[in-house]
Amino acid sequence: MNRLPLLRISVRPVRRRLGRWAPLGAAVVLAACNPFAPGLDDESISPDQLLGNPVTVRGFFDRFRASYQLRDSTLYGQLVNRKFIFTYRDFAANTDRSWNRDVDVNATYKLFRAARAANLQWTQYLPTTDTMYSDTLVYVERAFSLSIEQRDNQRFDGTGTARLELVRKNRSEPWRMRRWYDRSEF
Repeated sequence: MNRLPLLRISVRPVRRRLGRWAPLGAAVVLAACNPFAPGLDDESISPDQLLGNPVTVRGFFDRFRASYQLRDSTLYGQLVNRKFIFTYRDFAANTDRSWNRDVDVNATYKLFRAARAANLQWTQYLPTTDTMYSDTLVYVERAFSLSIEQRDNQRFDGTGTARLELVRKNRSEPWRMRRWYDRSEF
């Protein structure tokens, strides 16, 4: 009548197995809930809200500034028309110098790569003699200040004005620069 020893089950090996895996299980559970991680937003933010909506002139300048602050040549390139011409005054030679979109985007890319930080501030709008505003063409002249800190700790600060010709195909398209006449003091 001694059936008890046959039914007797040892719990010790099961406890040992669970005991080995308990720290790993606790680590997985703790890793899944990070108290320092931000919660998810119910509302998503569009790039236009964050960087500026280039369908408006103000949004164009906001996005232009963001491209410099973030040192993002792709963002900058989206603001430049295919027929873009950059012109500046070479005071030493007493002549205007120009280059096209490819040269400008490449130079901006190299500038952003060499910079540790870039700070562009658009200030006031300046009146021009040929101020024009339509749904597809705008001439804007704005003052700006720019500071660039390179990775070798060299710093460049300057101010100037930029006279921009902005174009687009229709009023729902973003503005793009077709011309930039630069009057900087660098």
